[in-house]
Amino acid sequence: MKTTVIHSSIFGLVVGDALGVPVEFKKRDFLKRFPVKDMQAYGVHDQPLGTWSDDSSLTFCLAESLCSGYNLDHIAQKFLQWFNAEIWTPHGKVFDIGIATAEAIKMIKHGADPILCGGASEMDNGNGSLMRILPLLFYLQDEKDLKVIFKRVKEVSSITHAHFRSAFACFIYVVYGLELLKGIDKREAYFNMQIKLKKFIAENDFEQKEIDLFNRVLMNDIATLPENEIYSSGYVLHSLEASLWCILSTGTYEDAVLKAVNLGDDTDTTGAITGGLAGLIYGFESIPEKWLNAIVKKNEIEGLCEKMNAVFMKKQKYNVADIKESTEFLFFWGHQAPNKGTISKACLSQWWPSSFVENDIIYQTAEHYMMAKKALLFHDQEIFEKILLKESPKDVKDLGRQIRNFDVAKWDAHKYEIVKQGNLLKFSQNEDLKSFLLQTKGKVLAEASPVDPIWGIGLAEDHVDAKIPKNWKGLNLLGFALMEVRDEISINKINDQ
Repeated sequence: MKTTVIHSSIFGLVVGDALGVPVEFKKRDFLKRFPVKDMQAYGVHDQPLGTWSDDSSLTFCLAESLCSGYNLDHIAQKFLQWFNAEIWTPHGKVFDIGIATAEAIKMIKHGADPILCGGASEMDNGNGSLMRILPLLFYLQDEKDLKVIFKRVKEVSSITHAHFRSAFACFIYVVYGLELLKGIDKREAYFNMQIKLKKFIAENDFEQKEIDLFNRVLMNDIATLPENEIYSSGYVLHSLEASLWCILSTGTYEDAVLKAVNLGDDTDTTGAITGGLAGLIYGFESIPEKWLNAIVKKNEIEGLCEKMNAVFMKKQKYNVADIKESTEFLFFWGHQAPNKGTISKACLSQWWPSSFVENDIIYQTAEHYMMAKKALLFHDQEIFEKILLKESPKDVKDLGRQIRNFDVAKWDAHKYEIVKQGNLLKFSQNEDLKSFLLQTKGKVLAEASPVDPIWGIGLAEDHVDAKIPKNWKGLNLLGFALMEVRDEISINKINDQ
């Protein structure tokens, strides 16, 4: 099976759910004495090994619906199909469902508008929408406007849970997940989420007493709280806090989900919410194989993941196959300016000396950014810190080769977005560089490196095939990333006028 970030997160959620099913409602004191250490069978719900609950079922329903586009009626009908045991049950029947979700689905059955089906009172703040919101990450991954993201999250939450508190908890979870999808470190992603949401709150007229309830997540570092201040009931705020606490206070998928389940009470949901993020962070290979193999209907879930991947994980905007011979090219390679202080095409190089800032960290070049993010992706804090201290991009590149726990598949999944983001920061924060890049509009940017078949075209500028893309020996990923950066800066410039 070819695994993707979707496989990682969806199976991460399902495994966390299945670990928690046998001990749902068990108290923390009991689990201190008899902790969950492995996948168990039967227990509270008398279900076979690897059985998942309504958390996973409704996640699958949402995911399957989103594969056909965004339609609240369609999502609601999927929920109803599950309720009638027609789809996405582990063993042909529904054995676990929350009260609020059950009431909402009954309203769906009677033809009510889906957005009006969820309970909207303060008492309607169970975790029934947070537990299934994960697939929305992939549908919204290209959306930049937080207002649009919040609107979609609120609508999907409202099918079963319409109160602001439930919707905002889902919103926090989704925004954090979107940061993780960029391939950045989980703690950096957490702080990025806090910064974005504080700004979003300041720009909107939300009820302050509701916003104050999220202070432990948004204004403080939830990971610093002791376990006795973390609760694991079915209350949405407890579930959000507990899942983030488990993620930020552990270092592996296995440790995160076991910590979540052993908090007790709503064990399957805390396990599922935590597991979805942990899978995204640590990758499919981090989930113990024996747990994966125990999951009921594993093949059907794999099929859904493949479908989601085909729909949501779009390829980069520009590809060699789309470039025509007749197109105008701008070839670049090397980072030395012809005259001191002159901006030339050499500024397109990753090694061009132009510092920029992200989250108060200064990166001397785009190469520094690329290698620093690579180190964080594989949790190598030591190399990350060394990279920030180096001046030479060559030294930085050498350090990048020393990163521990490197996995080529994981790097391949994130490297393009990392390089694109680094160059967006580089060219956005330097007006001269921005002006030069915008002046290249209409041209295909191609790194004419004869030695780089990944980031360059694998040919020199004067090679006979340099202007025949189908004959290129390389993928030109850097050139295409720069073209996407140019497009984004151009759009932002128009919007600012």
